[in-house]
Amino acid sequence: MASLQQQCLDRARKLADWFVNIQVTRRHLADHGRFENGIRVRGKPEKVSYTTNWTTGMTVIAMLMAWKRTGDKRYLEAAARAGSYLKSLQVLDARRPRSFGAIREVTPQTAEFHPRDALSAAWGLLHLGLYAGDKDALWRARTFAEWFRRNSMRRGYPAWTFFIEPEGEPYWQIGSFHGGSPLFFFDLFAATRDKRWLKLGLTICDTWIRTFPKPDGSIRIEVDPRSGRDVTGRSKDPNHLGWQDMHKTNDDFTTQALLRAYRLTRRPKYLDAARKYLDWALSIQRRDGAFGRPAVNSAAATLILEMLDMAAVSGEKKYREAALRSVPHFFSLQELKAREPRFHGGYYCVHGDYVHESRVELGARTACYALAALLRLEGKRKYAGYTA
Repeated sequence: MASLQQQCLDRARKLADWFVNIQVTRRHLADHGRFENGIRVRGKPEKVSYTTNWTTGMTVIAMLMAWKRTGDKRYLEAAARAGSYLKSLQVLDARRPRSFGAIREVTPQTAEFHPRDALSAAWGLLHLGLYAGDKDALWRARTFAEWFRRNSMRRGYPAWTFFIEPEGEPYWQIGSFHGGSPLFFFDLFAATRDKRWLKLGLTICDTWIRTFPKPDGSIRIEVDPRSGRDVTGRSKDPNHLGWQDMHKTNDDFTTQALLRAYRLTRRPKYLDAARKYLDWALSIQRRDGAFGRPAVNSAAATLILEMLDMAAVSGEKKYREAALRSVPHFFSLQELKAREPRFHGGYYCVHGDYVHESRVELGARTACYALAALLRLEGKRKYAGYTA
């Protein structure tokens, strides 16, 4: 039987090939560069949807990882095409100073966006600039960072939603998902040595630590900015409740941002906060290696990345051991039986109103994280995306 490292590389290649196969490559189409976002393998097929700003941006980073590891130019070409679509979403109209540099959510006509999602798009552009030599993408990422610093921060934390047309007051609800936003600013600081970006990233980390962790190590997902009350689980919308449930174990890279903050500053509070969350995750790991009931498919990948990073930073073996215990469940989420190129190699994600632990629909959210996790498990990366 092939070693774990060889299995991971083989699976990563199949997953990267899947992304190549589901990308829109016909240049005259408005969706050129996007990837299919959700593909039904079982049940009644649904209307085709495509990746938004953030799933496109995160896939750019994952495909750059695959290119750096394998040298396969198809993966670089796919990342560059996706970057071109992201560029079409950015507002660069000098007559609109309040929106200049922002990145729309879905299409060039979308009237609003979530700053966290736009940041993930900018993160993809930043990595195209740093690792693929795209100077325009690098400029655009810095331009977005300036927009974010000027328009998206209040009381040490970013906005939930920003409105372009018509311009209005941002929606300031406080979401735990912004805990991963500092990674973009830490990467930008590493590239520019501009301490403004380090300070901004640390500010978000500090506010997150004060706001979201609970005594047992788990986290609040949504907090009312006026009262400071935890409103997780209080929605009547099943889709929103399912989304909240997802972010309980898929923390949107918050733990990695905290570990990166610790590496940059050596301040124990960041390591302590990361450890507290991952120790809670260890407490809900099942015998089959999955985390929690129901297990969140995307978290199968993000927790592997975070456990491996914590093991590297802290030297504590229990985190690597937990990651390795989760591998059989993580592998089970990849579709390798179906031979059709639109299916083969993809990773199962949620479907419907965030139905978790599902084997119905392949999705970009889990897949882009999974590609990074496979290459991290393989351990021979030349370029580290989604890393502390």
